[in-house]
Amino acid sequence: MADSTSSSMPVGTTGAGGGNMLRITGLNTGLDVDAMVKKMLTADQTKVDNAKKQQQLIQWRQEAYQSIIKDVKDLQSAYFDVTNSSNYLLSSNSYNNMTATSSDATIASAKASATSVAGTYKIKVDQLAQAATISGNQYLVSDVSKWNGGSITFNGSQITLSKTSTSASDLVSDINKQISESSDLNGKVTASLVTYADKDYINFTSTSENTISMSDIGETSTFFNSNTKLSELGINAGTTYSLSLNGSSFDFKATDSSTIQDLADAIKNGTDGKVTARLNELTGQFSIQTSDTGSGSKLSITDSDDILSKLGIDASKTATGVDAKVSIKEPGSSEYIDTTQNSNNFTVNGVTYSLTDVTAENESISISVTKDTSKVHDLITNFIDKYNNLIGEIQDKLSEKKDYDYSPLTDTQKSSMSDTDITNWETKAKQGILRNDDNLEQLLNDLTSAFSSPVLGSNNKNVSTLYFGNIGSNSIGIDTSDDVTQGGKLSIVDDAKFTDALTNHADEIMKLFTTTSDSKNSTDKFNQSGIFQRISNIITSNVGVIGSTYNSGTLTKYANLQDDYSISGGGGTGTLPDQIYQQQLLISTLTDRMNDDQTKYYNQFTQLETAMETLNAQQSTLSMYLS
Repeated sequence: MADSTSSSMPVGTTGAGGGNMLRITGLNTGLDVDAMVKKMLTADQTKVDNAKKQQQLIQWRQEAYQSIIKDVKDLQSAYFDVTNSSNYLLSSNSYNNMTATSSDATIASAKASATSVAGTYKIKVDQLAQAATISGNQYLVSDVSKWNGGSITFNGSQITLSKTSTSASDLVSDINKQISESSDLNGKVTASLVTYADKDYINFTSTSENTISMSDIGETSTFFNSNTKLSELGINAGTTYSLSLNGSSFDFKATDSSTIQDLADAIKNGTDGKVTARLNELTGQFSIQTSDTGSGSKLSITDSDDILSKLGIDASKTATGVDAKVSIKEPGSSEYIDTTQNSNNFTVNGVTYSLTDVTAENESISISVTKDTSKVHDLITNFIDKYNNLIGEIQDKLSEKKDYDYSPLTDTQKSSMSDTDITNWETKAKQGILRNDDNLEQLLNDLTSAFSSPVLGSNNKNVSTLYFGNIGSNSIGIDTSDDVTQGGKLSIVDDAKFTDALTNHADEIMKLFTTTSDSKNSTDKFNQSGIFQRISNIITSNVGVIGSTYNSGTLTKYANLQDDYSISGGGGTGTLPDQIYQQQLLISTLTDRMNDDQTKYYNQFTQLETAMETLNAQQSTLSMYLS
């Protein structure tokens, strides 16, 4: 707020002067110089006060703008933020009135689109789609008798297996028994049984890197995990290895710290993610596989430097993926239709299936697809409520009348008022601060036009069989208010029409609301965009994209961005911060001028005091001579 008048005045022994300078005045003339100077500065002080009042009005205008910007951005984040999928009005998923429920989501789940048919679907999964995969060695226990009586050496320490094991479980128990009886191996190595794809494997775990050799069993390998250094597998540090997977060639340079995981990452990066690699620490098996599944996926490897052979990969092998085999019986059909799919996620007749397991023989999963318009109905209804609150706020500000009996208070005026009186006064003074504001008027006009203008295609024909309004059989039952004082608020005039459109014409509703335009011409882009797409564009052009604070949006720039930093002012674009800055320059100029006038007046009274002092001295001398 403006400083009080007295804050720039000097202190005197009389009168009501102010400031921090001590003057002793009026000793010879008997005049109240401080009071007289203050009255002489009244015109200057009035100019300063008026400039400060004008600055306060601009600041209040800025605050009012910022409040509206905040509410506009709240509407934007609530309904036009792509990351807020549950309320995103520009997504086709938001208008989907179909829901799908699976009887066993652990095997197959589904999502229904607006084009799917309601009813009960039956699905049998005979085979899942698989990637093309080439895997390294595992300790497969295909025949226990081949292990019995054999020997296993861990870093030179050998154990001999018994000849009596009859199962893989017995074999694991025998191995751990022999290890526990070895002082060199006890506590350092353990064996465990892993069953994978109905096959038994032995997994060895070690507290340190150990080389294992299996005499009479015919396999040789090494203990490792994802963090095992490649140098411990015989892969030389400092050497550059060349690999080619499915035609993607790249080099991998091993370092002292390179691990198995680093090699897996190099394979993924070198093929742009089309081929990946991983180590299964449960089975101890390293595998390379395509990212795509299905019979169309192929895998071939060229390992000229034999780096992958250290991990049990046979580069001479090729692999082909496997298709999913599925049988589907749709509503109204009495027979299953067999189909093969190259992925476990696929869409058929508007239903997207996600497969995770196979069904038991002669069993099926039920998928129930039903219509449910409550979600989209509530979404649009809630949008209308929030939109109307914003429109009402803007319209109130545009139509609010100014009370010219109330203007910003000076500090001198505030000093004699209570806090409550000041608040009440300023509330009155702020009224009408945005009355008939051009930017807000344009915003309201644009928003109203977004609903009332037909959505056209590039051929200038309606893109949807439905249209906004309440008149006619193809209207959606939502319309804007005819009352101009309402600023174009929305209302669901005919809920039956609206519900029917959501239930039976969801695809046409989507066209009306979410159609996008690639046109570079602003008029064509507006006409060819769906209603909610228009609203999103209008909001963005006024307050910027989501997450931005200072931007070139019409309202945001006008309220927040200062362009003028010139010494004299007048170099900006007329934004509110520019106006505040320019007003501050004016206040400084007027204050300096008033201080100069104040100094001039005091100097003149000082000269008068000096003259009076001389006159009094002469009169005293003359009187002394005459007496």
